[in-house]
Amino acid sequence: MRVAIIPARSGSKGLADKNIIDLNGRPLIYYTIREAIQSREFDKIIFSTDSDKYAKIAEDIEREIMSESDAAKELSHEFAVMKRGENLSNDNASTFDVIEDILNKINMTDIEYFVLLQPTSPLRNKEHIIEAINLFNDNKDKFDFLVSVKNADHSGVLVKPIEDDLSLKHFDTDFKNYKRQAFADYSPNGAIFIAKPDSYLERGHFFGDRSIAYKMDKVSSIDIDDEIDLKLARVCMI
Repeated sequence: MRVAIIPARSGSKGLADKNIIDLNGRPLIYYTIREAIQSREFDKIIFSTDSDKYAKIAEDIEREIMSESDAAKELSHEFAVMKRGENLSNDNASTFDVIEDILNKINMTDIEYFVLLQPTSPLRNKEHIIEAINLFNDNKDKFDFLVSVKNADHSGVLVKPIEDDLSLKHFDTDFKNYKRQAFADYSPNGAIFIAKPDSYLERGHFFGDRSIAYKMDKVSSIDIDDEIDLKLARVCMI
């Protein structure tokens, strides 16, 4: 069984009710739920939230998508809303805590792998999901995890700590011969994570030498965290 997990808690410091904020006429979670369904890759889609309001919105979205076309009616996934406790709904709760709780509530032995799809990546589409899953399937003998990435905004040699003395001592690259093109650095974009359940519970995260990267372009990698990200997404989706 292949499972999609879409986490959407109601608390948000940067943008109030971020996960259901209006994005071009739709609540933010709409785009991730739609692409998960239309990818046709999942036997079960789990929407995890602490909010009855969010739960109802998600269920309404799923029913709308399933009624939109004859093709959608042929889909056979199970859509489940899973409510999380208050201890998993505050700023102290980690992604691992939430996923661990979900995996412990379902029959994990039936799950081949799960795919974490965060609602804050609304430009990640079904093609990205399908490509990432195909990449993982083609390499799952060597890898237990997949993480989507984008070209980093800055090379790692340009991202260093600055201590109290304000010295740039950690910027120790030979910048006389520095060429940005020589450094192909990447950073996780938060759009797609895949993991085998047992491996994830053992490791507690998606990274390391048993993880394969799925590269995405900059626009598709937009991750909504603040008002500027939201405005950029609105422009890119026109």
